[in-house]
Amino acid sequence: MAATSDIMMNIKEMFGEQHRTSRLLAIRGLISTKMVEGTPVREHMLKMMGYLNELDILGAIMDVETQINIILSFLCGSFKEFVTTYHMNKMTMSLTELIYQLQTAKDLQKSNKKSAFLTEGNVPSAHKLKVKEKEEQKAKALRRTSQW
Repeated sequence: MAATSDIMMNIKEMFGEQHRTSRLLAIRGLISTKMVEGTPVREHMLKMMGYLNELDILGAIMDVETQINIILSFLCGSFKEFVTTYHMNKMTMSLTELIYQLQTAKDLQKSNKKSAFLTEGNVPSAHKLKVKEKEEQKAKALRRTSQW
């Protein structure tokens, strides 16, 4: 039994530094993964979950709430409202549920931007419509007179 524990101790000494270095690299990767505006949220989440999984395998102990807080803190600015709502409502969810919630929030943002875009600049104003109608009426009148 003493020989077995000695062997295990030697193995830990030989490979312990590599384990430590791998954990440090995973932490660096996790912390440096800031979501860039316009990138797919699913892609960002999967990358973050990969680093968290790697840290778990390497022995880092982190509860789900801490993992979610880390992920939420590295989202881009367009998710500020989601993060605020999450914290104000004291929500709890798994990482998989978080992916779906973030994707839903992103889809809602896109649909709201489209509708805001339509109402702000692309829908013709009443004045423009009246001018256009008058031009069409003039064109019709000219066609009628030219037919005679």
